[in-house]
Amino acid sequence: MDLPPAGTHLGNVEDLPEQGGRVADWPGAPLFLVRKGKEVRCFLNVCPHAGRALSLPDGRVFLHKGEHILCPVHGATFDVLSGTCTGGPAGDSLESVPVEIRNGEIHAA
Repeated sequence: MDLPPAGTHLGNVEDLPEQGGRVADWPGAPLFLVRKGKEVRCFLNVCPHAGRALSLPDGRVFLHKGEHILCPVHGATFDVLSGTCTGGPAGDSLESVPVEIRNGEIHAA
């Protein structure tokens, strides 16, 4: 799976909920963006447990209490900033994609 090259536009900070996420604006691989306050992270949109998307069909990604990404299929949870599995059947961490923020835009780093 090809990850976005550095500089690729993935989305805008203003489009992310303060404590939530959504699918990234890049068709090359399934990615999603999450935001916790001023921090933004990008992860591969695949649960390591069963290979299913962590996003819902409408592109939203749920955060449990603003701290954990929640898999909608099996309930696995992942730390919102590190992607480390914090509970449930997944066990492995999410694959992250480094990002940087420039003028409110999120780009692959």
